[in-house]
Amino acid sequence: MTVSFKKIIIGTMIASMALSAGAALAQDNYSTNTNAPTPMLTSTRQPAVKKTIDLPCVAAAVAKREAAVSSAFSTKSTAISAAFTQRASDLAAAWAITVAKDRNAAIKAAWKTFNASAKTARTAYLTANKAAWKTFASDAKVCRAPSATDAGAATGDASL
Repeated sequence: MTVSFKKIIIGTMIASMALSAGAALAQDNYSTNTNAPTPMLTSTRQPAVKKTIDLPCVAAAVAKREAAVSSAFSTKSTAISAAFTQRASDLAAAWAITVAKDRNAAIKAAWKTFNASAKTARTAYLTANKAAWKTFASDAKVCRAPSATDAGAATGDASL
């Protein structure tokens, strides 16, 4: 009695298909039949609890952020305005100098001072703006707000 290799392969394939179909049916039985016994669970994972956002808390965090950004911008604006006033004064004095070499040095110094003052004002604003948004992010987290809550606007503030 010899069994051909072909018959063994076919028999194995039929048996594996039958087992696969039985396993699939057993899985479907649990998912669709509410009267079926519950399978043993190996994990103790709890179902996800939907978080509720504390809206007054988020509103307070937004108000705090906006006040900080507004204050930082006002400070920047005042500093830049002062830099323009100083530049105008320095350039007026430079153009009153009759010796060309001294006049050109004074004009160059006026612009150098203005650029340094404007850069300092911009840097201070960006630092304060970044701090305001960082504080807002941590405040919003306490309020259970999603991390993406109007965060896209931060880059708009930085471009001012």
